[in-house]
Amino acid sequence: MRLTCDTEVANRLLPSFNMKRKNKSRAQLSVGRKPGSASQQDSEIYLMICTSKDRSGQKYKLQGNIENFFNKFMNEGKATIRFKEPQHDIILSKADPVQLKSFMSVVRLGSLGKDVPKAALSTLAPASAKQIEKPKTKMIVLAKKDYPVQKGFPRELIHLQVSQCKLKRIDTRMFQLYDLKYLDLSNNVIQSLPENFGSVKTLQCLHLVDNQISSLPTGLCKGPLSESLSVLDLSGNSIKFLPDSFCQLTSLYSFRIDRNGLMYFPQKIGSLTNLRVLSATKNNLCCLPGSFAKLTLSSLDLFSNTLMDDGPSSVVSRLEAMTLLECAAKAIKKNKIMYTREDLPGALVDMLDNAKQCLCGQYCFRSFAHFLARLDLHRIAETVVNIDQMGRTHAPAESFLCSQHCLEKYRTNPYTFWS
Repeated sequence: MRLTCDTEVANRLLPSFNMKRKNKSRAQLSVGRKPGSASQQDSEIYLMICTSKDRSGQKYKLQGNIENFFNKFMNEGKATIRFKEPQHDIILSKADPVQLKSFMSVVRLGSLGKDVPKAALSTLAPASAKQIEKPKTKMIVLAKKDYPVQKGFPRELIHLQVSQCKLKRIDTRMFQLYDLKYLDLSNNVIQSLPENFGSVKTLQCLHLVDNQISSLPTGLCKGPLSESLSVLDLSGNSIKFLPDSFCQLTSLYSFRIDRNGLMYFPQKIGSLTNLRVLSATKNNLCCLPGSFAKLTLSSLDLFSNTLMDDGPSSVVSRLEAMTLLECAAKAIKKNKIMYTREDLPGALVDMLDNAKQCLCGQYCFRSFAHFLARLDLHRIAETVVNIDQMGRTHAPAESFLCSQHCLEKYRTNPYTFWS
C-alpha cells in the first residue's frame, strides 16, 4: 500500500529542548515487510516514509507501536499517526481522501497485529524522484486531444485553464479541486452553468469568455463563492439579464460583461462595495439603475450602448397610502427575513421579488415616484471611457423615490444623489 502526500514528522521530545519540528515535505508512504521476509507470516510490518532528502526511507514498526490515530479530517485529506517509539507524530495532509482512508485501514490492521491482505502490502524499496515529486498546481489544456478524460485533474491544482476544447458543459470533476483559485474556460461552447457551481470554495478568478451562456444560476452567486470570487469575466456570451442574486458577490473586484446584449444591471448593483473595475461595452443598456451612483470605481467602460442622455426627466409620482401588504413587504425587506413561496402568500412574494429601491436605501413597491436622473460617470469612477464617439460621459439612471420627503428632496436639487 502506497500513499503520496505532504508529510511532517514531528518529534514530541523537541519542545522540551526548545527546538522546532521539521518543515513539511512531499513524501511517499509505504506499508509492507522488509525485503526478503515477504513470505514469512510472522515477519513484522513497517511503515516507511521516503522524501526527496531521504529516498531510502525511515521505517516505523507498526504492531503494538501506535499510540493513537487522529482521523477526524480524513475527508479533507488530513490525518495523524502517533507512534510510541520513536516518539514521533506523522502528520499527513493534501492526500486523496479515498486513498488516505484505505491507507489508514491497512496501517490500523498492522498496528493490531491482524492479517493484512497480501495485495495491500508493498515492497519497502527506496522511492524514485518521480514518485515524490511536488504536486502539479497549474494545468493548461488548449486542445481537445489533451483533455484528461480518463486521468482526471490533479487534485492539487490551483490554476486551471481549459480553452478551445469545445466543451458543452462544465466537468463536475472540477468542483472537487478544493484548492482551485483560478479557472479559465474561455473559448468553448458552454451553454449553461450548473446550480452547484458555487461549491468551489476557494475560487477567486473565473473566466468564461466567448461561450454560449445565456443566464447565470443563483447557485453561482450564493454560498462560499459569494465571499471568495473577486474576478469574473463573462464577455462574449448571450446574457441579457443578471439575476438579483448577482449582487451577493460581495468580494467582486473586477467584472467584465462585454458583447452580451445585456439590457439591465440589477437594481442593487450599488451594494457591490468592493467593485473597482467594470466593463460592459457593446451591449443594449438603455439606462442604469439608481444605485449605480453608490459605486466607487477605478475604471468604468460602457462604450457602445444605447444610453441616451436627455437630462433629468420629469417625475412620475405614484405615491399613495401604503397597503397592509406593502407594510408587510417593507418590514420583511428591512429586517432581511428569508422567505420562500411556501412561507408567504403568492401576492406578497411577487411584491417582494419586484421590490424597487429608493435613493435613500429604503424599499418601495406599488407606492413610489419614478424618474430618469442624469448621472455624471466621473463622480463614481476615476477613469471613464466615453460612452460614444461624441465623447459623452453622462448616462441616464432609472431612480425611484419611496416617500414624499424623498420627492421634495429631489425636487429641491434634481442633480443631487444621496446615499
